[in-house]
Amino acid sequence: MMGTLSARIKHRLNASWTRLCRWMSLRPRVTGRIKLRGRTDRMSIHPSFRCDGDLWLGVHSDLGAITIKEGVSASGPLVVTAIQPRRIGAGTLFGPNVLVTDHYHGDLRDPAHRALPPSLRPLHSPGPIEIGNRVQLGANVVVLSPTRIGDGAVVAANAVVKGDIPAWSIYTGINSPARPLFRDDSDGE
Repeated sequence: MMGTLSARIKHRLNASWTRLCRWMSLRPRVTGRIKLRGRTDRMSIHPSFRCDGDLWLGVHSDLGAITIKEGVSASGPLVVTAIQPRRIGAGTLFGPNVLVTDHYHGDLRDPAHRALPPSLRPLHSPGPIEIGNRVQLGANVVVLSPTRIGDGAVVAANAVVKGDIPAWSIYTGINSPARPLFRDDSDGE
Protein backbone atom coordinates (compact mmCIF):
# COMPACT_ATOMS: atom_id res chain seq x y z
CA MET A 1 0.00 0.00 0.00
CA MET A 2 2.72 2.46 0.97
CA GLY A 3 4.71 1.68 -2.20
CA THR A 4 1.68 2.39 -4.37
CA LEU A 5 0.97 5.66 -2.57
CA SER A 6 4.61 6.66 -2.82
CA ALA A 7 4.63 5.88 -6.57
CA ARG A 8 1.47 7.97 -7.10
CA ILE A 9 2.92 10.92 -5.19
CA LYS A 10 6.16 10.64 -7.17
CA HIS A 11 4.21 10.54 -10.47
CA ARG A 12 2.17 13.63 -9.51
CA LEU A 13 5.30 15.53 -8.48
CA ASN A 14 7.04 14.61 -11.75
CA ALA A 15 3.98 15.69 -13.76
CA SER A 16 3.78 18.98 -11.84
CA TRP A 17 7.49 19.59 -12.33
CA THR A 18 7.21 18.88 -16.08
CA ARG A 19 4.25 21.27 -16.36
CA LEU A 20 6.11 24.00 -14.44
CA CYS A 21 9.23 23.60 -16.60
CA ARG A 22 7.17 23.74 -19.81
CA TRP A 23 5.28 26.81 -18.55
CA MET A 24 8.55 28.56 -17.58
CA SER A 25 10.05 27.86 -21.02
CA LEU A 26 6.98 29.36 -22.74
CA ARG A 27 6.54 32.40 -20.49
CA PRO A 28 9.02 34.71 -22.33
CA ARG A 29 7.48 33.75 -25.70
CA VAL A 30 3.79 34.18 -24.88
CA THR A 31 2.43 37.64 -24.01
CA GLY A 32 -0.91 36.42 -22.64
CA ARG A 33 -2.02 33.69 -20.29
CA ILE A 34 -0.69 30.15 -20.67
CA LYS A 35 -2.85 27.11 -19.91
CA LEU A 36 -1.24 23.69 -20.21
CA ARG A 37 -3.52 20.69 -19.70
CA GLY A 38 -3.04 16.95 -19.62
CA ARG A 39 0.16 15.24 -20.78
CA THR A 40 2.64 18.14 -20.94
CA ASP A 41 5.41 15.59 -21.47
CA ARG A 42 3.83 14.92 -24.89
CA MET A 43 4.26 18.55 -26.04
CA SER A 44 7.24 19.47 -28.21
CA ILE A 45 7.48 23.21 -28.85
CA HIS A 46 10.37 24.71 -30.82
CA PRO A 47 12.18 27.55 -28.98
CA SER A 48 11.37 29.99 -31.82
CA PHE A 49 7.59 29.67 -31.24
CA ARG A 50 5.88 33.00 -30.38
CA CYS A 51 2.30 33.86 -29.35
CA ASP A 52 1.10 37.47 -28.97
CA GLY A 53 -1.85 36.57 -26.76
CA ASP A 54 -3.25 33.66 -24.76
CA LEU A 55 -2.11 30.09 -25.40
CA TRP A 56 -4.00 26.92 -24.42
CA LEU A 57 -2.39 23.55 -25.15
CA GLY A 58 -3.94 20.25 -24.06
CA VAL A 59 -2.95 16.64 -24.65
CA HIS A 60 -5.74 14.49 -23.25
CA SER A 61 -4.60 10.90 -23.90
CA ASP A 62 -1.49 8.75 -23.81
CA LEU A 63 -1.57 8.61 -27.64
CA GLY A 64 -1.93 12.36 -28.06
CA ALA A 65 0.94 14.72 -28.78
CA ILE A 66 1.45 18.29 -29.94
CA THR A 67 4.52 19.14 -32.02
CA ILE A 68 5.11 22.76 -32.97
CA LYS A 69 8.00 23.20 -35.42
CA GLU A 70 10.38 26.16 -35.83
CA GLY A 71 9.20 29.63 -36.82
CA VAL A 72 5.56 29.17 -35.84
CA SER A 73 3.82 32.32 -34.60
CA ALA A 74 0.32 33.16 -33.43
CA SER A 75 -1.63 36.33 -32.75
CA GLY A 76 -3.49 34.54 -29.97
CA PRO A 77 -5.57 33.39 -28.41
CA LEU A 78 -4.54 30.02 -29.81
CA VAL A 79 -6.10 26.76 -28.61
CA VAL A 80 -4.63 23.39 -29.67
CA THR A 81 -5.98 20.20 -28.10
CA ALA A 82 -5.20 16.60 -28.99
CA ILE A 83 -5.92 12.96 -28.24
CA GLN A 84 -3.91 11.89 -31.29
CA PRO A 85 -0.51 13.13 -32.52
CA ARG A 86 -0.77 16.70 -33.84
CA ARG A 87 1.91 18.35 -36.00
CA ILE A 88 2.11 22.05 -36.82
CA GLY A 89 4.66 22.66 -39.58
CA ALA A 90 7.51 25.15 -39.69
CA GLY A 91 6.76 28.78 -40.43
CA THR A 92 3.01 28.49 -39.85
CA LEU A 93 1.14 31.69 -38.97
CA PHE A 94 -2.02 31.68 -36.85
CA GLY A 95 -4.39 34.65 -36.79
CA PRO A 96 -6.22 35.57 -33.59
CA ASN A 97 -8.71 33.21 -31.98
CA VAL A 98 -7.78 29.99 -33.81
CA LEU A 99 -8.94 26.58 -32.52
CA VAL A 100 -7.33 23.28 -33.59
CA THR A 101 -8.95 20.20 -32.05
CA ASP A 102 -9.14 16.55 -33.04
CA HIS A 103 -11.76 15.31 -30.62
CA TYR A 104 -15.34 15.55 -29.47
CA HIS A 105 -17.15 14.43 -26.33
CA GLY A 106 -18.54 11.07 -27.38
CA ASP A 107 -19.51 9.52 -30.69
CA LEU A 108 -23.24 10.12 -31.20
CA ARG A 109 -23.39 7.11 -33.53
CA ASP A 110 -22.87 5.02 -30.37
CA PRO A 111 -26.24 4.76 -28.55
CA ALA A 112 -24.47 4.29 -25.17
CA HIS A 113 -22.98 7.79 -25.48
CA ARG A 114 -26.36 9.44 -26.02
CA ALA A 115 -27.52 8.68 -22.47
CA LEU A 116 -24.55 10.51 -20.93
CA PRO A 117 -24.11 14.25 -20.49
CA PRO A 118 -21.42 15.51 -22.91
CA SER A 119 -18.89 16.13 -20.11
CA LEU A 120 -19.06 12.44 -19.08
CA ARG A 121 -18.74 10.94 -22.56
CA PRO A 122 -15.38 9.44 -23.56
CA LEU A 123 -13.34 11.59 -25.93
CA HIS A 124 -13.68 10.52 -29.57
CA SER A 125 -11.49 11.42 -32.54
CA PRO A 126 -12.53 10.80 -36.15
CA GLY A 127 -8.92 11.16 -37.32
CA PRO A 128 -5.67 13.09 -37.23
CA ILE A 129 -4.88 16.72 -38.02
CA GLU A 130 -1.70 17.71 -39.82
CA ILE A 131 -0.83 21.30 -40.65
CA GLY A 132 1.96 21.63 -43.22
CA ASN A 133 4.83 24.12 -43.44
CA ARG A 134 4.27 27.84 -44.11
CA VAL A 135 0.49 27.58 -43.68
CA GLN A 136 -1.53 30.69 -42.84
CA LEU A 137 -4.73 30.40 -40.81
CA GLY A 138 -6.79 33.61 -40.55
CA ALA A 139 -8.73 35.00 -37.62
CA ASN A 140 -11.37 32.75 -36.01
CA VAL A 141 -10.45 29.67 -38.05
CA VAL A 142 -11.55 26.34 -36.56
CA VAL A 143 -9.71 23.17 -37.64
CA LEU A 144 -11.57 19.91 -36.92
CA SER A 145 -10.50 16.35 -37.56
CA PRO A 146 -9.76 14.62 -39.79
CA THR A 147 -7.84 17.33 -41.64
CA ARG A 148 -4.62 17.68 -43.59
CA ILE A 149 -3.59 21.17 -44.66
CA GLY A 150 -0.85 21.13 -47.30
CA ASP A 151 2.29 23.28 -47.36
CA GLY A 152 1.76 26.96 -48.13
CA ALA A 153 -2.04 26.82 -47.95
CA VAL A 154 -4.01 29.87 -46.79
CA VAL A 155 -7.30 29.51 -44.91
CA ALA A 156 -9.31 32.75 -44.79
CA ALA A 157 -10.84 34.21 -41.65
CA ASN A 158 -13.91 32.58 -40.05
CA ALA A 159 -13.53 29.30 -41.96
CA VAL A 160 -14.27 25.89 -40.46
CA VAL A 161 -11.87 23.33 -41.90
CA LYS A 162 -12.51 19.59 -42.02
CA GLY A 163 -10.90 17.46 -44.73
CA ASP A 164 -7.93 17.91 -47.03
CA ILE A 165 -6.71 21.28 -48.26
CA PRO A 166 -4.13 20.94 -51.05
CA ALA A 167 -0.73 22.61 -50.86
CA TRP A 168 -0.45 26.18 -52.16
CA SER A 169 -4.19 26.82 -52.26
CA ILE A 170 -6.52 29.42 -50.74
CA TYR A 171 -9.69 28.34 -48.95
CA THR A 172 -12.52 30.37 -47.51
CA GLY A 173 -15.52 29.26 -45.52
CA ILE A 174 -17.40 32.50 -45.00
CA ASN A 175 -20.16 31.78 -47.52
CA SER A 176 -20.60 28.12 -46.55
CA PRO A 177 -23.68 27.47 -44.43
CA ALA A 178 -23.57 24.85 -41.69
CA ARG A 179 -24.64 21.43 -42.87
CA PRO A 180 -25.46 18.28 -40.92
CA LEU A 181 -22.81 15.60 -40.64
CA PHE A 182 -25.02 13.19 -38.70
CA ARG A 183 -28.67 13.15 -37.83
CA ASP A 184 -30.61 10.69 -35.73
CA ASP A 185 -34.24 10.66 -36.85
CA SER A 186 -35.35 8.33 -34.06
CA ASP A 187 -37.18 9.76 -31.07
CA GLY A 188 -34.22 9.08 -28.78
CA GLU A 189 -35.38 5.67 -27.59
